[in-house]
Amino acid sequence: MTSATPQQQLRDPIPSTSRATATEAATTASPLRIPEVLDHIFSYVDNHSLCQSVILVCRQWFWMNRHRVIRGLIFDGHSDPRKLNKVLTRLPGAGRLCWFTGRDVSRDAHWVQLRKVLKRNHDQFLQNQIRQYQHVDQSSSSDEELQEDSITKRLLTDSPLRELEIIGDIDIGASLPPILPCLYALTRLQLELSCDTTLQMGQLLKACPLLKDIHVSALSTHCLELPGPWFPFVKDSHKQRPLRLLSLVLERVRLPQYSLEDLLSITPYLQELKVIGLLKVNPSLPQHEPTVQYDPTRFFQHVRSLELPLRSFHFSIRDQPLTTSELREMMFDIVRLPPGSRGEWAFWTADLTPPMLRNLNEVPNVVTTLEIFCETIANCSPDSGLHRYLCASPHLMHLRAPKTAYLVEHLDLHQRLRGRYLPAAGTTQSVRPGIWKCRNLQTLHLAFHSRRDSTLSSPTNARLIFGYLARVCPQLRDLAIFTTESCMLNNRIYAPVLHMRLQGGFCLLARLKWLERLRIGSSERLIAYKSWDLKWMVTNKHSFMDRRQRRKIVGEWDELLVEEEKQEVLRIQTHGQSGSHDDTSIATSAARLKEDEGMAEVRKELDNLGLLVDVKTMMEEMDSDDFQCWKSLRKISLYRDGEVGLRPEQEIQRLIS
Repeated sequence: MTSATPQQQLRDPIPSTSRATATEAATTASPLRIPEVLDHIFSYVDNHSLCQSVILVCRQWFWMNRHRVIRGLIFDGHSDPRKLNKVLTRLPGAGRLCWFTGRDVSRDAHWVQLRKVLKRNHDQFLQNQIRQYQHVDQSSSSDEELQEDSITKRLLTDSPLRELEIIGDIDIGASLPPILPCLYALTRLQLELSCDTTLQMGQLLKACPLLKDIHVSALSTHCLELPGPWFPFVKDSHKQRPLRLLSLVLERVRLPQYSLEDLLSITPYLQELKVIGLLKVNPSLPQHEPTVQYDPTRFFQHVRSLELPLRSFHFSIRDQPLTTSELREMMFDIVRLPPGSRGEWAFWTADLTPPMLRNLNEVPNVVTTLEIFCETIANCSPDSGLHRYLCASPHLMHLRAPKTAYLVEHLDLHQRLRGRYLPAAGTTQSVRPGIWKCRNLQTLHLAFHSRRDSTLSSPTNARLIFGYLARVCPQLRDLAIFTTESCMLNNRIYAPVLHMRLQGGFCLLARLKWLERLRIGSSERLIAYKSWDLKWMVTNKHSFMDRRQRRKIVGEWDELLVEEEKQEVLRIQTHGQSGSHDDTSIATSAARLKEDEGMAEVRKELDNLGLLVDVKTMMEEMDSDDFQCWKSLRKISLYRDGEVGLRPEQEIQRLIS
């Protein structure tokens, strides 16, 4: 069989050399011999697996997936702006760019350089396309190998930017329009802005017609203006060509409702629609801006009339909670999936309220994804609806509630937290700990706080959080842990930071074998790390010196461990094996923990929860030569601004340098 020419390879995603002959097809039963079946299978594979595994298998699989592979770049202008030239040099051919702006005055200069490189790359890409087709048409078949190498190289370096993330303090209204002509191939745009600014949606939609995912949000107390009309480039928006949008998420924005409704009229493929915390006024200028009015009922009716193929829907307005009837309409009347097949739910609240719990209980064993949105981090009550739901929902797989502050006392099964429990003002509520039933949880974004007169930054609090999550949720892939922005201790306000040194038990998370993404903290904090506190995360750099230093530190815990055993004996004598409660402590008696027999094994694994001996045991496991930590981890971020994560070795270098 003769090999395919580069012309044929360029026009056909599958080289002819990889196709089975009629005889082979007749004698081979494997469906993978059918290119269409194989291509359909690859369409479900994530980009990381494509890059690390699939395209390396054989030449056929490479050619079939070359258009799916996306090479990503990250520029962090806050932590290391010196790497700007390296990022810009590698920009040609990159499919994804995450741009995290710093807070210094150089951020504008950085953006100007990016704009110049994008313009130059865009012009070069257009010229290469013209030369490529001319080259293919004029080439002979005598130098096939040379042509193949040339084509492959261009495919890997000339691909236009398809995904763009911009995070930080940047005036997007002035910065984005100049680069829009270079973003014609963009399919995903994510903006997380920490300033007041304006985005012209009409310009964006006109310049980037291939957009499938749009996620724009203003952080903290800022406002993102989306003024209308969004379709000034056509006289009648209903005659506008349908857009390819699959996902639209707008958070903390101010917009004219009619513009959003017009947009939805031309998005027939939309599957995810989330409008979160709409702003009526700009919080920074409440008295100088006109108030925008929203009508949830009219919006719901409009969305229903379009019969969109929605799988996820949310709508909320800041300072205007939905009524009970509007809440039910949002939950049950918008998404038209068969009964029992809808698994994604989202709410604007600090904690699950009784009406929300009642509505969720109408769909038992169906909810797999739960999102809770809130403007600022808010503390859960001792009688938390979220806590009760987690202890009764075995099918939940994804929980995203980064601004819901969950009580650490809910995790303290054995009453090992020090200090006196302080009930909320005007209440006598006590906390009832329990074990979550959602043991297959894969995504967890959650904040924590405490109601004790001891610091949240104590090692015991950290060991409780890390140890509980590692044992109760062993399937976690995406974990983000936050704390309240401020706490009160002895009439003084302090910013809590989880104890991240060895004694705090951060290493207990190493039990999460499938972890892919880890984030702890939402803002920069000064922590004096030592190399032995973190190097265990990177197996290849798990040096002998760091291991010996950890052994030395653990050896110095002997007195602490003896004191811990004495405290345990005293606790058991006073409260029993599982603890108990009185008027000033936490309700933790075994009789109050209504757990089925299936949780008995988990409870046994949690016998040392919160104790220093649990960390010592983990250290001994790490000393084995075959220990490997987080083989699948791709991004980690420890107390830094924004969500930009780095590879473990890069994050370690940033923290200890």
